[in-house]
Amino acid sequence: MTQYESSQEKAAEMAKTKEQLEEEKRVALSQRIVPLDLSSMDTEALIAKAKELHDKLYKLESDKYDLDDRYKRQQYDMMELAERARQMNKGGKSAGGAADGGFDRLAEKFPNVPEKVIVASKFERNVDRRNFFEKMGVFESEWLEPNSNSGSQLHIES
Repeated sequence: MTQYESSQEKAAEMAKTKEQLEEEKRVALSQRIVPLDLSSMDTEALIAKAKELHDKLYKLESDKYDLDDRYKRQQYDMMELAERARQMNKGGKSAGGAADGGFDRLAEKFPNVPEKVIVASKFERNVDRRNFFEKMGVFESEWLEPNSNSGSQLHIES
């Protein structure tokens, strides 16, 4: 199927009247919904049927949740990849790129993706290798308190 054929099908779908759409909906629902004959069932059969329907509903809900989670993860990945591509375009020395503050194609394609913000330098990411007592030593240090007579006086807390 080519793109031309699919666009023709889309145009035909858009041209359908409200009655035709309602009829298609009725046919689809009649194929999917199976009528239940509850009058001929006893209590055990009703309980079994209720459990069967509950299990089916539980499976459908869990599938819906999994697909929704997968969709959100893919959306996040797409935004991350778009941001990476935008950062790569900014870094390059292209003539019409966004490196010179010009037009950024990816920014227009994904307008809801914020720009990457650097929140920490490489120096702030170092692991603190001090032990507990060395860290507590910071709080047990000497404090300078201003004195009205001599300007400042050393006060040692113990």
